[in-house]
Amino acid sequence: MKISCQQQSLITAFLFTLVSITYCNLLVSEAKSKTPKLLSQNEYPQDFAEAYQASCKINAVTKGLSTEQAEILCDCTLNQFQSKYTLEKFRKLMNKAANEETPEELIEIGEICAEELIN
Repeated sequence: MKISCQQQSLITAFLFTLVSITYCNLLVSEAKSKTPKLLSQNEYPQDFAEAYQASCKINAVTKGLSTEQAEILCDCTLNQFQSKYTLEKFRKLMNKAANEETPEELIEIGEICAEELIN
């Protein structure tokens, strides 16, 4: 798949935003989730999802996206993560991204959501 310059910028902004907010989101989620809930396999706790959305939108707007674009991008990424990864797997991917190269799984989601945003 050939990626345009605009798509590459969106993917880069998404990945940078994702890695930079992940630790905050994980800390907030862990702090608020003192009592475990029964969740479906990939349904993230509401407090985690809300913290992710808020941080993602702020960071996306800071990187130059409009509020509407940020909402589309953040909704897409959260939906993609929940449809593909358990919260545990998502946390592992985020830790790997923070400590090493960005995992291909995250790049793939960035590409999917960048295409959705452009189309």
